[in-house]
Amino acid sequence: MEASVIHHRVDLVLRLLDTTTGYEVSERDVHFYEDEKEVFPIARGSGNYVFINAGRSDRSVRVKVFGYETAMARICYEDMDHGLPMKEVFLIPSENTAGGRPLLSFSGRLPGITAIEAVSLKESGLFIKEFDEKRCIMKFFRTQGINLGNLYYGVIHRQRQTYEGFEVTEEMPDSSVRIRKPLKEEFSVNSPVNRIIFGMVTEEGDYCLRVRDDSDELTFLVRYVVENEVRYKAVDFHNTEEDCLK
Repeated sequence: MEASVIHHRVDLVLRLLDTTTGYEVSERDVHFYEDEKEVFPIARGSGNYVFINAGRSDRSVRVKVFGYETAMARICYEDMDHGLPMKEVFLIPSENTAGGRPLLSFSGRLPGITAIEAVSLKESGLFIKEFDEKRCIMKFFRTQGINLGNLYYGVIHRQRQTYEGFEVTEEMPDSSVRIRKPLKEEFSVNSPVNRIIFGMVTEEGDYCLRVRDDSDELTFLVRYVVENEVRYKAVDFHNTEEDCLK
């Protein structure tokens, strides 16, 4: 009698992160849906959920987590590592279930909007020193101890009031990181660097960004895309009543 061999392949790992903090989501009341049918990946801790033998077709996965807004993860295998396809899903805390931590929102409707994110304009103590384009290594000046364990940051161009985002793939000694792709835009030495906070948009044009109300200074540079046009706007989250995107 021939022995049967069962093969297991990791087809997708979803990593759930709180966009307001950059840290993994520890909440265990988590549900995933594909085409309105619930699917059951394996929880591996640190916000990681593993899909085994699920196939590698491009698709969307709806993610529902208690205490967070429902998110849609769009899976495109061309954009992921073939050996271990991983997708970060940035979740926005719900206003009503933030564990007592106050939140501030910037929301509205803008037809044609397809993406929204932001970086704080408050200096965090992290500034770009130099960039090795060949090796994709970025060095920083630090004025205080800062954890670079998060993934996505932006180099802020103060005079242009824009920023260029980058993804950290490896933290290195001497205040250096390796990033996934070379920077495309010119930057000034000592330009501030801050973590990117991701928002959400709907097909109807509704948008939402949310931050922790943990500082007297909460001015963010919002980057948004409308019909393939990138636009920027400085927004004070303590005073958004008359602010809207155009």
